Amino acid sequence: MKKIATFLIVSVLSLSAFAQVQLYSLDNLNLPEKGLKYTGYITYALPTTTLKVTVSVSKVQDVRGYYADYAENLLGLTNIIQQNRTYYTLNAVNIESLTTADMSKCYRAYTSNAAIAEAMNDATASPRTTYPDEYLTTYQSHTASLPDFFKNYADISYTQQSEAFVETKIIDGVVTQVPASHTKTVSKSFESKAREAADAIAKSRKDQYNLVAGEQETPYTGEALAIMLSELKNWENNYMSLFTGVSIADTFEYVFYLTPKDNLEQMTAFYFDINKGFNQTKGLTSEAYMLNLRRMYDQKIIVGDLNFPLTHFITRHPQPVHVSMTHDKTVHDFGIVNMYQAGSLFLVHPSTNNPLDINSIGIVF
Repeated sequence: MKKIATFLIVSVLSLSAFAQVQLYSLDNLNLPEKGLKYTGYITYALPTTTLKVTVSVSKVQDVRGYYADYAENLLGLTNIIQQNRTYYTLNAVNIESLTTADMSKCYRAYTSNAAIAEAMNDATASPRTTYPDEYLTTYQSHTASLPDFFKNYADISYTQQSEAFVETKIIDGVVTQVPASHTKTVSKSFESKAREAADAIAKSRKDQYNLVAGEQETPYTGEALAIMLSELKNWENNYMSLFTGVSIADTFEYVFYLTPKDNLEQMTAFYFDINKGFNQTKGLTSEAYMLNLRRMYDQKIIVGDLNFPLTHFITRHPQPVHVSMTHDKTVHDFGIVNMYQAGSLFLVHPSTNNPLDINSIGIVF
């Protein structure tokens, strides 16, 4: 009998403690104005996991070389830029998980218990930080420009030619042939300009070979030799670009936020078009990059139908989810991410002796 009486006393005290909190869903418009004589209340949302997505895209410009038409005949080059064009490349996709408020699961809890009310006040005084999940931020992380040599290259369109001949003169009554010369200006053809550029490449390669082979008489130090070889190689590359062309790339970073639903369905992350680049809306020729979410464990919903008001708090804990991205095939595997959406709902009973850390339950407003 004593055991039964003790059990009944404990049960009554427990029910009394539980009844000191009334929890309502903000979806329910009939929030109490009277009824429970409360000393404090708090409004909170269940946590959810938002993915911060960063997409790196390059805008590439191919510029045809001035002497591209002579690349194969003079240098044997076939893999060159044949025409000017602009296109986009997808460099990388990264994600970062953030804890945000699930606005579809917001609650308000009232209490008549002074200790619980104090904990509520403390939580309200220092709310947790939340992050936006709708806007797009774009910034340019790298700006490219044409190399100065290529941009400013201008060959002289004429050259001086000297012609030697013999003049016949009468000197002191004697017919004499005297050597003479004549200089004239001759316009250079485009092909001759290309040949001079090719000759510059050949000369640079020959000088590099002579330095490495030790043909020079001066014993250069290793550092001096490296500097000279580097300069000669740059010279060669500058003239080579006149035949092969130049590619330059501006890099852009796009940052946006995705919040998967509780059912963790596959969702579209973004669209990409080689001719237009990144976009969040589908275009005629754009292709979708899909975000795939797979639970590592089966979800077990602890709380079924909720009849408000409740005498306890609602919370949930994150569970591991495998996150990847596909475009025809898997292009990015982000590994395991702990996500609140994959977790189950739990009921947490407040206690007079342990009023609970409200910030551990959800996002406080």
